[in-house]
Amino acid sequence: MSSQEPIQNSLKPGKWIRSTCKMCLHSCGSMIHVTDAGIINKIEGDPTNPSNNGKLCPKGNSAIMRHYDPNRFTQPLKRTNPEKGPGIDPKWEPISWDEAFDLTARELKKSIDEDPRKLLPSIEDFQKFNIWNWPLAFGNQNSFQSGGTMCGGAYHPVNGIVHSAFAVANDVKHCNYWINDGTGDGFSSHLHAAAQSNWVAKARIDRGMRCVTIEPRLSTSAAKSEEWIPIRPATDRHFALSLCHVMVKEGLCDYAFLRKDTNAPYLVGADGYFVRNAEDKIYVWDSVDEEAKLWDDPGIKKIALEGIYEVNGNECKPAFQRFVDILDDCSPEETEKVTTVPAETTWRIAREFAEAATIGATIDIEGRTLPLRPAGYNYYRGAQGHKHGFQTNHAFKMVNFMVGNIDTPGGLMGVTLDDQWVDRSHVEPGENGMMLPQPHQLGPLPPFAFPPTTHHLLNYFPVGLHPPHLNLEVFLNREKYGVDFVPDVMVICHSNPLWAIQGPRHKWLEFMRSMRFIVVSDIIPTETTLWADVILPSHDALESWNMTMIEPPHTEGMCLRQPATEPLHNTKSEEEIFYELSERMGILEGYNAVINIVSGFEHKPELMLELDKKYTDKEIARRKGLLWNDKDIDWYAERGHAVTERRTDKWYRPWEGMRLHFYIEDMVKERDQLKANMEEADVPFRNDWCWDDYQPLPTAVLDPVHEEPAEYDLYGIFYKDIQLNFGESLSNPWIKDIVYRDPVHIALILNPKTAAAQGLEQRDIVKVESPNGFLFGRIGTSEGMHPDTLGVSNALSRTKTSHKGVAHAGGHFNDLLPYDLKNTDAVTGQPETVCKVKLTKLDDWPEGLKDGKSVYDLVDKLQETGGGGVH
Repeated sequence: MSSQEPIQNSLKPGKWIRSTCKMCLHSCGSMIHVTDAGIINKIEGDPTNPSNNGKLCPKGNSAIMRHYDPNRFTQPLKRTNPEKGPGIDPKWEPISWDEAFDLTARELKKSIDEDPRKLLPSIEDFQKFNIWNWPLAFGNQNSFQSGGTMCGGAYHPVNGIVHSAFAVANDVKHCNYWINDGTGDGFSSHLHAAAQSNWVAKARIDRGMRCVTIEPRLSTSAAKSEEWIPIRPATDRHFALSLCHVMVKEGLCDYAFLRKDTNAPYLVGADGYFVRNAEDKIYVWDSVDEEAKLWDDPGIKKIALEGIYEVNGNECKPAFQRFVDILDDCSPEETEKVTTVPAETTWRIAREFAEAATIGATIDIEGRTLPLRPAGYNYYRGAQGHKHGFQTNHAFKMVNFMVGNIDTPGGLMGVTLDDQWVDRSHVEPGENGMMLPQPHQLGPLPPFAFPPTTHHLLNYFPVGLHPPHLNLEVFLNREKYGVDFVPDVMVICHSNPLWAIQGPRHKWLEFMRSMRFIVVSDIIPTETTLWADVILPSHDALESWNMTMIEPPHTEGMCLRQPATEPLHNTKSEEEIFYELSERMGILEGYNAVINIVSGFEHKPELMLELDKKYTDKEIARRKGLLWNDKDIDWYAERGHAVTERRTDKWYRPWEGMRLHFYIEDMVKERDQLKANMEEADVPFRNDWCWDDYQPLPTAVLDPVHEEPAEYDLYGIFYKDIQLNFGESLSNPWIKDIVYRDPVHIALILNPKTAAAQGLEQRDIVKVESPNGFLFGRIGTSEGMHPDTLGVSNALSRTKTSHKGVAHAGGHFNDLLPYDLKNTDAVTGQPETVCKVKLTKLDDWPEGLKDGKSVYDLVDKLQETGGGGVH
């Protein structure tokens, strides 16, 4: 036995390399330690990066295990078994890169030469939009990936309209009253989780910032907040409207802001449109002179926010009055019947929020005197991911509008996706004094067309993101939707749609079987790679180059990813893979033209790619760095990033002098235009379209999930914490270890009183059924779950066919969710992410789950050794 003392990894001789994390879609700065032997043995946060200040979440730390994962794809592979399906061995055969490229390019080109729409992409590397947008090189706007839609399908367009930004976050530098609704921002999830957790913790220590969390379960955010408000799922919009009701009834609003900085005073006619003159200028009402005047009339004495008036013989109201009318039916006492939140709690929270906003206060920042509104209502997927997603997001905005905190110190701030160059402004003036709404934050959408030119019906969502779940709806009802092409090839890159997209797995498997050729570029096996005909293995984040800035709250600037080691295997960068395919398919010039646009290289012509050349990941990264601040790659390689705190002129009220969209007239315009287009084209399903989803102000309409048959007596929700944030992580042994030692991730969670009422006890085996599908699981109980709710961790959405690195569970939560138009927001494409379920107690696991290899078996073994289990 050796007597040599073990040497702690971090003390072994070597060097530190600054880079950027890729274990979720965001871009925290990292430090990678490489020993003299060339082994990566530690990853930490970069303390010089003001975004995450040296902090890193468990996923970031565990990137080392992804790098050395023995299950990684190590070379190109070709399927030799033509049979495909769950658990069927592809019988991979190693092939050369040349053969892999030749085979793939030939099969893809065959389809796109016939019809470019026959290719279905699922390309989901959110840190590389030069890869994400590859299908545009040949005019393809199909989408099979779930990224951005299930989480933010309605969130992003509404942010684009109200803030001209992709995301939002409370201004942690000045906020004193932080509300989280259906999100873990600042605690366990969403924007730059490690960074935000650090910023929020500092604000609570330094200023005593109060945190309130609203959601059905006692999440990390709820547990660490001063107050948790349990709410029935899919009723958050009603809670927000009741807060607005209180603030209006008690005069707790920032009326000066509403008059000066929004279109709330603009007069609206009975048809929902603003009242305009012959030159298309909008009227307001002067309550002193008691007459209508144009919005920019210098003679206006006082603009009215409330009242009923007549202009040119037609009755009209200020937009604010129309909202007040809606709020008349949204008292806390009325909404309690829906949300279960006690009315007295709602009254109190509304008053606390308005008081904390210090309406009328100002602050001087870098020579500007700005309103100070240190209270913000923040939210994300759990709160907004519903059928009426647009209205729900709009309702949350209205809480913030009431206190005048939009893009204001202490309030709710717009967060850009990627500024690309340092002086870029993300706002532009629009018509009639208003800011230009920019709902299409991921690029322009395809125009209306019938038959549709997209397989997921994106032609009919003029304000939306991609609704990939509708691929299944169209596949099963092709004639109904008039789709005159049939996708037959898939290109999948760093995406696992078979795991991520909602709808029953068995129907999605039927969809996959309809493809004649599937190519996947990935690092490790997933549920989806099992269906590939060719695997094109890519470098991991510790072997590759990139330059990125992905929706950082509070900061701005490019972050460099650079190799810490040479590639371990016979893999390639995504750039090399897609360039090689593009050249062989004859679309290289089109691809470079797309990259020049989406990467912003057109802003500096000297950085534009030559259309007939191929470029490396390092060269693309270099040009993005130069675009930001004229610094070359060596400058970034030494420093790791160009991140600074966000410039205050870009962060605070960048739209100064423009009016914000309190009332979203575009909803009326887009509805009427789409309806007219459908009528003219005689679209057969136009009467099935949910036209009432288009509302210029949020209403208290119930989502269809509340109307399911009474036998489905519980609401099913899914959730994840920081170790599962933004993606499947359970193939990573470090992540798997901490997940399966946590009681909330190893059982289907019920409130103890609910369990008793259902005749269930902890560890009982149950079948969970919704109107759309089913799963099996074991019951756990917790007071931290709303009594009407069954909670299912993302860690338990594992089917029997999962790859060998991941233990299967009793099914997949997404099987329970709908995938039809009825449960899809007709405005944005946002799908419903809550379902109604019923439970049936079973005596034992069904046959097929008794193999001793499930999550529950793993947990039992941990429990026997004192390491985990249901408590």
